[in-house]
Amino acid sequence: MTTDTVSDGVPAPQAPSRPWALALTAIVGAEFMLQLDGTIVNVALPTLQDDLGVSVTSGSWVPNAFLLAFGGLLLFAGRLGDVLGHRKVFLGGIGLVVIASLIAGLAPDLEVLLVGRVLQGAGAAIAGPTGLALLAVVFDGERRQRAFGLYSTVTGLGASAGMVLGGVLTWAGDWRWSLLVNVPVGLVIILIGLRVLGLKDDSTRTRSLGLPSALLVTLAVTAGVYGLVHAAEKGWGDGTTLGALAASVVLWAVLLVVDRRTAEPLLPGKIFTDRTRAGAFLDLLLLAAVLTSFLIYLVQYLQNVLGFNALESGLAILPFGVALLLTTQVLTRFVAAVDLKIRAVGGLVVVLAGVGWLTLLDGDSSYASGVLPQIVLIGIGVGVAIIPFNMVILTTAPPEHAGVTAGVLQTALTIGGSVGLAVLLIPFTDGAGAADTISQVFVWASLITALAILTALVFFFGPGARKKESPAAAE
Repeated sequence: MTTDTVSDGVPAPQAPSRPWALALTAIVGAEFMLQLDGTIVNVALPTLQDDLGVSVTSGSWVPNAFLLAFGGLLLFAGRLGDVLGHRKVFLGGIGLVVIASLIAGLAPDLEVLLVGRVLQGAGAAIAGPTGLALLAVVFDGERRQRAFGLYSTVTGLGASAGMVLGGVLTWAGDWRWSLLVNVPVGLVIILIGLRVLGLKDDSTRTRSLGLPSALLVTLAVTAGVYGLVHAAEKGWGDGTTLGALAASVVLWAVLLVVDRRTAEPLLPGKIFTDRTRAGAFLDLLLLAAVLTSFLIYLVQYLQNVLGFNALESGLAILPFGVALLLTTQVLTRFVAAVDLKIRAVGGLVVVLAGVGWLTLLDGDSSYASGVLPQIVLIGIGVGVAIIPFNMVILTTAPPEHAGVTAGVLQTALTIGGSVGLAVLLIPFTDGAGAADTISQVFVWASLITALAILTALVFFFGPGARKKESPAAAE
């Protein structure tokens, strides 16, 4: 075990004495900003490439640099929150995002821009899991369910809203605006957070940071995400793809050996031994695989087949987010009495109906009948399913591991999205163009969604499943 120890802060699961609405605004506002950062520069890439004089291949590292840093640091950042205290780490992560956004937004060349994007991803990885953990430890009762509902909404809205906002900012001003917009927003979040959350965490004790394990898990996730990103660009048979994925497998194996020899492993077995929580982790990974690829490949269809521009494509995806918003904020109130596990499975069934409907797309389809009702249906299904999955995971996790549990959750979403993009690239490129292949993309996506439903049924209700209602379900 390493000797690097610091004072730990594990907040007591009590409602804040200060205005809870402002606390929720800070946490959810931060998550929305972090979600935007993942996609907001995507529609600005052509302008960015012209301005800095870089190739399309080099420009692709602008989004990928953020993704690699974000995915690679999530688990360590979650542990950091458990050790240092979620409030301090959360606000520190937002501060890093503000500084990184200034560096990236004012970058004179690609090299400085990539440094800024890596730091942005690191800041997002630090703030994301700790903000999510704060929802579980700061709020309780009805407020906790409302908090998870709003958080789940902005998580789903982030990708589509990022494309819309990025298009608007680039059209109205410059590609740099899509990066610099974080500065005023981040400063406001920090000020609100300092006032209503503060920096003090209760129940402090000394524990290890586990730096060797942290380094191993960061390298393992980074290598895995890089391999998946490379597979989406170059294919599964590429040597770099295979090398990165093999390195990730080896690093995970070494991590398991190192963790077994430490008194406080980075990935405690308690996180995964609960059957319901393990099933929810797997389902979030599979759901992320479907949703990320759904957003990316459907936008390709809208632009290359239906002739939409970048801003029109973002607006065309927006009804998905609106349906998600209305479902989590309105419909959830009417189904709150239904068991969380039943709601999760029901939501996945609705997602399957929407994704399966998209298998009818071809070159003659129209947006009004071939896309719009389907993405609204998917938004409703995600809105029904996402809150139960998040609550099952975070409200049943041991309080001392709230941060690393949130890190595992967000890592599952990140890896799931990368897996979906890489796997569904196979049917997407197996033809003359998007008009010919988009149907098969959603056939594959339907199979992944069906696998998610089967996983939920087995883990939640299969032989040996606990009959006793979980604390999260009772809530």
